[in-house]
Amino acid sequence: MPVKGSSLLSVCVLLAGLTSSLAAQDPAMKALLERFDRLEKQNLELQKQIQQLKALVPAAPVPQGETVAEPAAAKVPVVARDAPKKATEEADKSFEVGKALKMEATWKNGLWFENQDKSFRWTVGGVAQFDMSSFGAGQGDVTSIGNFNRSVDPGQSLNDGMEFRRARLRFAGQLWEQIEFWTQYEFANALDLRRRTLGISPATPPAGSQFATDINPSETVGFNEVYMGVTQLPLIGTIRIGRQRESLNFVTATSDNNQVWLERGLMFDAFNGDYNFSNGITVQRNFLEGDRAYGLLGFFQQNATNNRAFANTGDGAHAYNGRLTWLPYWNEEESAWVHVGVDYSYRNLYQDQVRYRARPMIRTGSSFETPNIANTGTIFSPDGQQIANLEFAMVADRLTFAAEYAASTVTNAYTGGLPNADGTLPAGVASRGAYFAHGGYVEMLYFLTPDTRKYRKDRPGYERVTPRNTFYFMEGENGLIFSKGAWEIGARYDYVDLNNSGINGGMSNAATAAVNWYLNSNFRIQANWSLMSRIFPVPADPTAGLTSGTFQAFGIRFNIDF
Repeated sequence: MPVKGSSLLSVCVLLAGLTSSLAAQDPAMKALLERFDRLEKQNLELQKQIQQLKALVPAAPVPQGETVAEPAAAKVPVVARDAPKKATEEADKSFEVGKALKMEATWKNGLWFENQDKSFRWTVGGVAQFDMSSFGAGQGDVTSIGNFNRSVDPGQSLNDGMEFRRARLRFAGQLWEQIEFWTQYEFANALDLRRRTLGISPATPPAGSQFATDINPSETVGFNEVYMGVTQLPLIGTIRIGRQRESLNFVTATSDNNQVWLERGLMFDAFNGDYNFSNGITVQRNFLEGDRAYGLLGFFQQNATNNRAFANTGDGAHAYNGRLTWLPYWNEEESAWVHVGVDYSYRNLYQDQVRYRARPMIRTGSSFETPNIANTGTIFSPDGQQIANLEFAMVADRLTFAAEYAASTVTNAYTGGLPNADGTLPAGVASRGAYFAHGGYVEMLYFLTPDTRKYRKDRPGYERVTPRNTFYFMEGENGLIFSKGAWEIGARYDYVDLNNSGINGGMSNAATAAVNWYLNSNFRIQANWSLMSRIFPVPADPTAGLTSGTFQAFGIRFNIDF
């Protein structure tokens, strides 16, 4: 027969009373009940402590999927990547590198694959940039630039056009927590055949012949950046070996994917264009609290004949680079930062030769289709070249401001060749003493939308722009829906002066205006208009193209990177 709730309560009360009565009458029973109470309290306290310990110590990662042969595991302390460090976590938290090898895919402005503890990571991505350009120049300026570049047809020196400025494929990642690799290949390279430019006979080949198309560059594939490295080394930081970007200034250190202008500018062309990528070894690291300081030392092999070559050769043709930067002000909450830096490079000249040149701020095609507007030609010297640079950049919410100044010297410079072993000068060779060239830029940009520009600490430069409102324009359930992305306007002034010591390389100035539309963090459209000038010492020499003049250009770029 079932026992009702009231009856069950009555029974419990009766049993409790009976137990208390027996305990009062029997000392042994009383002692037993007191011991039971103490044990129950201790058990509750132990359970509470176990729950607290479980909250502090996370469960070890468990491999999923099929069982595979695993490499030898090495216990490595965990480096907290995304959360604040805690003393209790540092004491107990660890993982075995190579134990959990199951990869998961994620999107971080590109496709990334990571294992559970992020000790193995790799990505496949790339960039495509399609440019359109148009030039406005009088025929006299066009012919002057053509003669300056020794073109057979000087009337074709500035041509409108369309091209893929960059088309790159990238594989990169991290292995065993500390080993990194980066392999990026360029498919928009051009091999300059230059039949008309160099005057090779016949200048205009017969139609249908195998040389009928070699007045234009021929497509080719080349190395961009290909290196391997070891990271997180005590005191040292990161060591990288292979083909790397020589970051001799702020604008060069900023990735091609994050540039705010169609071209880096006159200063870059003159002092860094021929040394953009080189084979070498670098040591770099961040230091000070919050990684607000950065230092780099580099040792490179030069090959001035081909900046895109995957092999560099030449006895003694070495370059020694250094870069030091600092963030004196850093406030992420207010989207504000200030960057300062200094760069220096000493370069033993490849085959005792060097040149300085500058191309237009907007260009399409190879250097002979959009030719040099300033150029020293070959300078000879048995001594080395020195390059020094000062950096300044800042962001205050929507506003971006930056300025740099670079100077370069070549001591004991000659034109036309080198002196004889006895010190006499062959015919056509002239001594120029110490040659000095310099240049710089100042720029200001402003977001019309509530966006800001980020900073990259591990290679100080501009970071990718991520709009607060991603662009879309489509039909929704209740009609059209629209979001504008991020819009930015800007202005920049560039100059470079290559006239010195009797070498008429030319002085060039450029004023450029920009409108940038960031539809999302992977796709942007940029438009630049530029007014440029060329200035040479008098008297002018029209046959050599040493005549001053001005021209303008407009360019637009469609850029996608992932």
